[in-house]
Amino acid sequence: MAKQADNIRKYYKFSVLIFALFLQGCSSTGGLRIGNSLTLCCPGNYNDYVEYRVEVENLPLFLRGYVVSAFDTAFEELGLERNDQTSDLVVTLAYQHVNLNAEQQNINPFIRPETITEELSYLAVINITMRETATGMEVWEGTISRMHNVTPGEYMHEDRASTAFLNTFRDLLSDYPRRD
Repeated sequence: MAKQADNIRKYYKFSVLIFALFLQGCSSTGGLRIGNSLTLCCPGNYNDYVEYRVEVENLPLFLRGYVVSAFDTAFEELGLERNDQTSDLVVTLAYQHVNLNAEQQNINPFIRPETITEELSYLAVINITMRETATGMEVWEGTISRMHNVTPGEYMHEDRASTAFLNTFRDLLSDYPRRD
């Protein structure tokens, strides 16, 4: 029964994500846009949280530096401090890659042989989960995502992407209770 409830929760989260992407795409006015969705907020005792640590799962190496940096900046603006030794919260940034073309399921967009000449379409998703260090209880969860259509020879625009990540994390965390 718990597994079925977990599957329903994952389906619901994915459906909300796709709907948010659709709405974001309809309202986009250009520039690099990253959609976001808050999926769990505020069952914890937020006044007790002072320090956090970050864990990453499946986040491509070239993204780690500026994704984690953007998250740190946005979260520290809310009054928390990063401490990877002792912390009240564990923040997990988990990357998920969803190919949108069934024929491209085995193609890694980050390692592309020159023999592949087709455009790749995929959804890049980062799930952000916060758990209390002491209890393991989830106290906050959200998702950021962006749909990509990548042609051969394209590369990541890191300056624009790092700014977009920071703005997206700020937006996603806007309802997170600020520390006094």
